[in-house]
Amino acid sequence: MLAISLRLIGARIRSQMQYKTSFWLDLVGTAVSTGMEFVVLFLLLQRFTLIGGWRLHEIGLLYGLTSVSFGLAEMIGRGFDSPFERLIQHGDFDRVLTRPLSSFVQVLASEVQLRRLGRAVQGAGVLIFSLAQVEAFWTPVLLLLLLLSILSGALIYVGLIVIGATICFWTIKTPEVINVFTFGGQQLTSLPLSIYDRWIRAVFLSIAPVAFASYPAALVILGRSDPHGLPAWIAWCAPVVASVFFAAVLGFWQIGVRRYQSTGT
Repeated sequence: MLAISLRLIGARIRSQMQYKTSFWLDLVGTAVSTGMEFVVLFLLLQRFTLIGGWRLHEIGLLYGLTSVSFGLAEMIGRGFDSPFERLIQHGDFDRVLTRPLSSFVQVLASEVQLRRLGRAVQGAGVLIFSLAQVEAFWTPVLLLLLLLSILSGALIYVGLIVIGATICFWTIKTPEVINVFTFGGQQLTSLPLSIYDRWIRAVFLSIAPVAFASYPAALVILGRSDPHGLPAWIAWCAPVVASVFFAAVLGFWQIGVRRYQSTGT
């Protein structure tokens, strides 16, 4: 199944690269438009210097980690976004169910969009800029933590996008509330989690645990402690949290597929 999935994704990517000028314009356009988010943070910190005791390069570390994770998720999980709504509304999901391949894999492979890497690219630029200013003793273990946090964050964001798609089986439209946890979560976790109320921290560390993409790892890298007592070792739990969350999402997806009723069109 993995080989088939990779071949489908490879074919999709090759088709997008047929029009190179359009591809690069889309990629750069996405990078510039999403990069304005950090420009706003930069201007804000020029005025106030600190946010919750965090300086510009420390905020940049949070922003970079979150943006790379979310950018990868947007690229990988695009098939579960608006294209999936059309699949349900037009009754085309019937064809998916008749093929001898997992419906999840088919939807995943149907719309992988490289141009969505624009957000991840500009996020990586901010991340490199910020890391260059961090006074940390870089070890392989610390680099591994950085990588695990990004991949875990991407998996959690993909899971949230899949939840939105699964709800389509009942509503034929992705509820806007999902954007609160995806786009809203990305913006919220670009700032220190410690500045928010307890219930917000609890939501983004447990129910929609996107905070694991950045905040715990940033505490370890910067040698900071959380003022609310969040232990430093929890940064290493990011892969476990992401795996458990995604397993639950897959279970929800299977329930949705079983409840699917064709529109008959």
